Amino acid sequence: MRKYDTTDEKKVLQASAGALQDLGFTIDKSETNLGVIVASKNRSAVNVGATTLAITADLASAILTRNYNANFYKNSDKEQKIQASMIINPSLSDKNMVVRVKFQSIVWNQSGQVSRFETIKDPKLYQDFFERVSKAIFLEEHKI
Repeated sequence: MRKYDTTDEKKVLQASAGALQDLGFTIDKSETNLGVIVASKNRSAVNVGATTLAITADLASAILTRNYNANFYKNSDKEQKIQASMIINPSLSDKNMVVRVKFQSIVWNQSGQVSRFETIKDPKLYQDFFERVSKAIFLEEHKI
């Protein structure tokens, strides 16, 4: 969450949408009257080392049991969607706008099942987002 010294919600909303797009996100939904933006980007979740280990484990299981029933590879990660949910509200105590953002990751395995759904807690991602918003607001205010 960050506060910005402006009461211009439209400016903050545009800066936030631009920051998300700069980070590679596509805007999926926006409700400007409510100050809400939902964006996402798709990424591969394949870890070469984990996939190699899963295939090796499946092969070892097949050789040792003479029956291929192992599911290590089917349960390994395949793809992920990183989702950003952002809301802008006027500050209740002063003339500021408050921006809140949350990044989450949804990971699917090789079988197409969701294997993980988690909030991303990497501070660098949040810092990068807010730095871009701050820069965009500054440039807009100073007509640069």
